[in-house]
Amino acid sequence: MEDITNILQHDDDVNEEELKKYLSGNISDEERYAIEKKMADSPFVNDAVEGLQQFSSRQKLDKYVNHLNKDLHQYIATKKEIREKRRIKDLSWILVAVIIVLLLCILAYIVVRMQREKQIQRNSISVQNISSSE
Repeated sequence: MEDITNILQHDDDVNEEELKKYLSGNISDEERYAIEKKMADSPFVNDAVEGLQQFSSRQKLDKYVNHLNKDLHQYIATKKEIREKRRIKDLSWILVAVIIVLLLCILAYIVVRMQREKQIQRNSISVQNISSSE
């Protein structure tokens, strides 16, 4: 899995530091134009910039980002743990079910074969009795 802290898509080519520089105004005109062009092209980048502008200080922003990252890691770890537990349980039940079905098929085959052999023996005895009586 890639870095989950970078939620921006690769084709956006805007990272967190560039956005922070843009908002603080510590950026060259060329870089500002490039970011504004990306904002016009991508509604996601535009929403990200608008959301970042809502914060009054960089310290609050950093604290909020860290909190979101912590919650995201915790959520992903919980989901992964649940998925792993489910996979192991499902796999064991599937294996048990397959084994039971295979055993039932083998048992049914043996029973059918034994019945057929008994029928063949009965038929051969009947034929022998008929031929000996004639």
